[in-house]
Amino acid sequence: MKRCTVVAKRPLMFAGAFGFGAWLSGLVFIDRLKTDKARLLMKEATEKVIAEKTKLWVFPEGARYNKGYIQPFKKGAFYLAIDAQIPIMPVVFSQYYFLDNDTKTFEPGKVVITTLPPIPTKGMTRNDLDSLSDMARQQMIEVFNESSKDLVRQSKIAI
Repeated sequence: MKRCTVVAKRPLMFAGAFGFGAWLSGLVFIDRLKTDKARLLMKEATEKVIAEKTKLWVFPEGARYNKGYIQPFKKGAFYLAIDAQIPIMPVVFSQYYFLDNDTKTFEPGKVVITTLPPIPTKGMTRNDLDSLSDMARQQMIEVFNESSKDLVRQSKIAI
C-alpha cells in the first residue's frame, strides 16, 4: 500500500524494537486512556490524510481477540471518516488458528483477508455516525462468518 499509516494503541510504542520501528515508520499511537489527547491525534491524522492523500488504517474493534466474533466498534474511525468526508474501506480478517494464546507461539495456519467495497461518507454528518458504524460492522460480520467457516472446519479436522 502506498502512503499508508496505522493507528495503534500507545503501549505498542514501548514494545522494544517493534515499537521503535513502528514509531520510525510513522504509526499514530493513541493513548485510549487520555481521550482528549487521542482525539487531537486523530484530528491531526485526519488533516494529514487529506493534505497528503494518504490512507489511515484503523482497527475499530480496538484490541482483537480471537473468540469467533467481531467485537463492538469504537467510534473514532467513523468520526474521522465523516469529518474528513472520506470513504471507509472495510478489511475483514477471518478467525485464525495459527496463534496459540496459551503458549504465545505461532503455528502453521491460515487467515482469510477480504477487502469490501468502499462505504462513502460524502454528505454524512456526525448524526449518521451510529448508522454508519452499524452498517460497516454488519457487513464485516457477514464476511467474517463466511470466511471463517472453512477455517473452523479445517482446524477441527486437524485436532
